[in-house]
Amino acid sequence: MTALDPSIARAMNRLRRALEKRMRMDDRAEELAARSRPIRRGTLAAYDTAALGRKLRPMLEYDGRGWRALAEEIGVTPPDLSRVMAGQDIAAQKVFAICDWAGLDARAFYRPRRGAPPPRKRLRPGGPRKFHVNSTETGVSA
Repeated sequence: MTALDPSIARAMNRLRRALEKRMRMDDRAEELAARSRPIRRGTLAAYDTAALGRKLRPMLEYDGRGWRALAEEIGVTPPDLSRVMAGQDIAAQKVFAICDWAGLDARAFYRPRRGAPPPRKRLRPGGPRKFHVNSTETGVSA
């Protein structure tokens, strides 16, 4: 059997290492997804950036452009994308920018602080609904 060209052997080794790393990442993502509780739920409100990163990774890889070009299009920095992929916290406005670009609901990744009261119902724009009626008994508008 003939020996491989050294440049081909190096390329094959790099490919093997990249595939092994990706398989470890996929195994870790499945392990984290199997947990029923949020990744981070502490004394402060936060975003579950690990879950956002798991949703975002296939989109970024499918796009095919580099992270630098995608970050510029999204309106964040390349380190911000890297932090999301690692499950690290980033600023809320950057979470919104990434979710807007990806077509995801940023509210789905929000984790309230431990012991937080349930969210209040939102009022309609313009405040609560008002009813205007005329009284038939007095002839005066109420």
